[in-house]
Amino acid sequence: MEQSIQHNISVLFVEDNETIRFLYDRLLSSRFAEFYIGENGKEGLELYKTYSPDLIITDISMPIMDGLEMIKHIKEINTEVKVIVMSAYSIKEYFLEAINLGVQGYLIKPVEAKKLYALINELAETILMKKEIEEKETKRRQAEENLKRSLDEKEILLKEVHHRVKNNMQIISSILKMQERLVNDPKLKEILEESQNRIRSMALIHENLYRNENLANIKFSNYVKSLSGNLARSYSDQYGKISLEFDLADIYLPLDIGIPCGLILNELISNSFKYAFEGKEKGMISIRLLAIKEDEFNLEISDNGVGIPDSFDWQNSKSLGMKIVTKLVEQIEGDLTHDFTKGTKFNIHFKI
Repeated sequence: MEQSIQHNISVLFVEDNETIRFLYDRLLSSRFAEFYIGENGKEGLELYKTYSPDLIITDISMPIMDGLEMIKHIKEINTEVKVIVMSAYSIKEYFLEAINLGVQGYLIKPVEAKKLYALINELAETILMKKEIEEKETKRRQAEENLKRSLDEKEILLKEVHHRVKNNMQIISSILKMQERLVNDPKLKEILEESQNRIRSMALIHENLYRNENLANIKFSNYVKSLSGNLARSYSDQYGKISLEFDLADIYLPLDIGIPCGLILNELISNSFKYAFEGKEKGMISIRLLAIKEDEFNLEISDNGVGIPDSFDWQNSKSLGMKIVTKLVEQIEGDLTHDFTKGTKFNIHFKI
């Protein structure tokens, strides 16, 4: 009955004696997945270069190239290859050189089959364990590369989504601008312009996300400055002397917090531009974003304008802008407070 494979490894057997080669071919070839035989060190070296076997079993004294010389050349190719040396001579110099070359076993001929099998079994187990670890590591790296490739693809797609959303919002804003030019009613013109600013504030979020490496969070300080600059340009004809002051913590906000905060800023800064500086030659609008804790923040929008009467009930105001601010503060589960003693100041306290 044909003997089944005992070890799923490849073995190179090198021996110059034909009788011994024949004997070991019968004893060992069926035990391994692959079994190669060489007649001398030179042939063994060529077989190793061709097949890279896992285990080498070799004689020492051979013509053309001896076993130790062959092992030396093979170790230059692969220092971790396992080697068993079989020799008819228990010469000290042979033994020491074999040890220096990193040989795992040194057996004296005639070799007892049990000793050889035991050593082969031990080395085969080590080889297979190493292969299993390498295979797992290869699979892990492959999975990691596949995941990175998948994430890169999703990142590109997400960037494209943000880019298209921004473009679509700009188209809507342009349509409103065209409509505004066809309208003569000043109140309706103002409503259309305010709608454009709200749309641009949202489009600006998506533009910043498209340009950032971090697609989940937005660097809010950059966004605040861009938004404020856009609004200043919108009202530059009437309020060219109004300056902007910033005190912004270097923080990132998630999209579901960043967009409402952006719209809140849009409404409150717009109100300051429109109402805070009537009859004044110059003024200042201040925007501050302070980090209280790791996940807790204060957003403050203030001006040094004419202020608002204490009797003004901003919570029940019919102003669309203030209604939007109130609803958005509720959406982010924040607290809105105000101070009308010196100009106008709104403070939004929120967590992420």
